[in-house]
Amino acid sequence: MRFDFITKPDAHFRELLQGASVAFVLKALAAGLTFGFNVLVGRTLGADGAGLYFLSLTVVTIATVFGRVGLDNAVLRHIATGAATSDWHSVQGVRRKALTLAFGASVVAGVATFLLAPWLSESLFSKPELTRPVRWMTLAVVPMVFVILQAEMLKGLKRIFASQLVHGVLVPGLALLGLYLLGTKYGVRGPIWAYTGAAVVSALVGLFFWWRSTPPFRIGGGHFPTRRLLDSSIPLFLVASTDLIMAWVGIFALGVWGTKADVGVFSMASRTALLISLVLIAVNTIAAPKFAALYGKSDMEALESTAVRSTWLMLAFASPVLILFLLIPGWVMGLFGPEFVVGAVPLMILALGQFVNVATGSVAYLLMMSGHERLVRNNVAAAAILNVILTVILVPIAGIVGAAIATAVSLAAKNLIAAYLVRSRLKVATLRIQMPQLAGRRNEPDEGNLEP
Repeated sequence: MRFDFITKPDAHFRELLQGASVAFVLKALAAGLTFGFNVLVGRTLGADGAGLYFLSLTVVTIATVFGRVGLDNAVLRHIATGAATSDWHSVQGVRRKALTLAFGASVVAGVATFLLAPWLSESLFSKPELTRPVRWMTLAVVPMVFVILQAEMLKGLKRIFASQLVHGVLVPGLALLGLYLLGTKYGVRGPIWAYTGAAVVSALVGLFFWWRSTPPFRIGGGHFPTRRLLDSSIPLFLVASTDLIMAWVGIFALGVWGTKADVGVFSMASRTALLISLVLIAVNTIAAPKFAALYGKSDMEALESTAVRSTWLMLAFASPVLILFLLIPGWVMGLFGPEFVVGAVPLMILALGQFVNVATGSVAYLLMMSGHERLVRNNVAAAAILNVILTVILVPIAGIVGAAIATAVSLAAKNLIAAYLVRSRLKVATLRIQMPQLAGRRNEPDEGNLEP
């Protein structure tokens, strides 16, 4: 294999490397703060209390998906494209329309979750004590929707530092500080109040960062067709909805068939395994708008080169974390408290699934940023169905280990299929032994394959 992808980076990969370096540092800081918050939750509430907190967080996370209606990835794509062509009126129009639509949808989602909290707690989870935590947590729906949208908008403008600070660092950092100050006297309400307060402050900081952007972005008005925005957001909303099933079905199943302690242990294991894909998230932060811009310019050579180089870079960073989780998983889980050591095997299984996620590269963003949202939707839906089937079969039999197997297998399947779709539709192989030869390749996208 040739390693000049590091020693001799091209201009596009150099930009990605510089932006991803900033994002990675901030993501690492955010991961550390999130890990610290989770440790404090575990040691403050124990496995049972942590289970109640993560169940309420799961319910409200679903509400925020409905509140965003797929607008997060849609605004990233359209703002990145508008900024690349200096169409600032379009950029401002996307922002104004997206925030208006998201505010109405998130209010409806929050109120619906508040009203449904008793039914969810008593009928679905058979845990009446979950009603009050879920209702308190609904206060975070609107601010978290605004946090996520503002972060994606700033990302579209390549304001990587501001984007990661708003969503990645401030939310867990302020939540950790808030929980530390609140202590143990408020029980499960402590981390809920800390998380909600952090979301409110972060949303306000996001609005401030946008206003402080360079003058072209302060223009008033702006226009962007609502139909065009929804044409992108609705398929992506379905992607986010089904992707949410992938992320949370295990916790839901353990809430139904398991104990509060099972939920707490599995939640900690799955969140810890996400550290493997930390570098993927960091690279995607700058790669997504870069992919959109390169595809918009029909520069397929640079698109492939950037995708392949970034994949090898991510593998180099993710491998040591995987080895750590495979060698000493019990010690890692023991950091949350003695009750969590039983999550060692689930951590190993989930870590392998996340490693496949990294090894296939930024395949989902390559498809979404090139107009193949429906392919992503179909793939994620199929993987989510597989996840549900495996979860229903395995969780009653094997508990948290079964949930981990179902999650890891479906995650790996989703990414391997996405890698195949990128290869067949964009003619890009994200993982290959040699860097792509840039000479002699055509510069046109496959126009006939823009839709499935």
